[in-house]
Amino acid sequence: MRKNPQRLAWTVLWTAFALFCVLITAVPLGIRHYLLTATEEQETRLQRIAGTPLVRRQNGGGLMAVTESATLLPGDEVILDGTSRATLDLFDRSFIDLYSNTNLELAVVQGPRYGLSNRPNEIQLSLTGGLARIGVALPGERDTDFELLTPHTVVSVSEGSYRVEVTNQTTGVTVLRGGARIGSGSSSVFLLQGMRTRVDLSGVPTQPLSAAQNLIENGDFQEPLSSQWLTSTVVLSSGVGAPQAEVVEDGGRQAVRLFRRESDDGNHTEVAIHQRLEQDVRDFDRLEIALGAQVEFQSLSGGGMLSSEFPLQVRLDYKDQWGDDQFWTHGFYYQNLSGYPIAPDHWGQPMGEQVPRGVWYPYESGNLLELLGDSRPMYVTELTIYASGWNYDALVSEVQLIVE
Repeated sequence: MRKNPQRLAWTVLWTAFALFCVLITAVPLGIRHYLLTATEEQETRLQRIAGTPLVRRQNGGGLMAVTESATLLPGDEVILDGTSRATLDLFDRSFIDLYSNTNLELAVVQGPRYGLSNRPNEIQLSLTGGLARIGVALPGERDTDFELLTPHTVVSVSEGSYRVEVTNQTTGVTVLRGGARIGSGSSSVFLLQGMRTRVDLSGVPTQPLSAAQNLIENGDFQEPLSSQWLTSTVVLSSGVGAPQAEVVEDGGRQAVRLFRRESDDGNHTEVAIHQRLEQDVRDFDRLEIALGAQVEFQSLSGGGMLSSEFPLQVRLDYKDQWGDDQFWTHGFYYQNLSGYPIAPDHWGQPMGEQVPRGVWYPYESGNLLELLGDSRPMYVTELTIYASGWNYDALVSEVQLIVE
């Protein structure tokens, strides 16, 4: 028999009370910690632009061919060969344009599970080779920590537009808009708009260099359209509804929509946005047009009978080395049910190209100073983007005229 059962009873009572206090404190704190820190994986939408993109799922197995679109999860890898191009639309409205011969893995794509959390979204991508154009969206309800891993470095980006190219030897980063930190610790560099750097196998980025110059102002349409662009329309017959141009937001992109959808189909109209340039380019080695194009609708097939009525077209007016006025154009269309021929331009290139309907298509003209030969631009006067035909609906974004 115990000598002091009363002491034992009090010991048990106080121990139980202490455990009770711990539980009523720890359980709510544990629940609160879970609500604030729990995350859930988010889906990413892959849209095919050209060729046949391949996807390797995180759970292994063979490669899956994407003929139109696919839903991706963290751990999935996108593989593009020399004929393939694709676009990724992320859950926070950011997007990534992937060019040919590119491999990218979705390492982390997640956000807080519960609205009580003040933690940011997290996106971490691994680009092992190729070229990617990254558009990071403005923060919505919460910020996003956005990182891109390459074999040579880590690239941390904020809202803006970036071009990242990875080869076996280097990673090149160009800030088209926004700001990016490349590397970590004392060897890192911070790039602002209009800067670029390269990172070799040493992992040390070069000091910021001046990137190629963009001659277009408000090409991302973050400011009112009228601040830098002029709008015009062409209507040939009285009583015909005029087309329109307006700034819209589409999947995290600011874009200009050029459209006409009227019942009086069959009447020719045009709507255009113009920007005067008046820039001498004779001292540059590269002149290139880049933009994002999306064609939603066209009632006239192809570019019409004369390859001059595309639902979306870009035109550069310039003077050549003899001072003569010249222009270069390129159109986009998604259907040609009437089988109209797509005529070649003066340099033997097709005046238009077929693109997937309703998908953002990243277009780069190539170096016009080389492509246009003896008729190369010496002085650029105006860039025009327009829609032409009967009824049409098209979008354009991220317009650039790069000189270097």
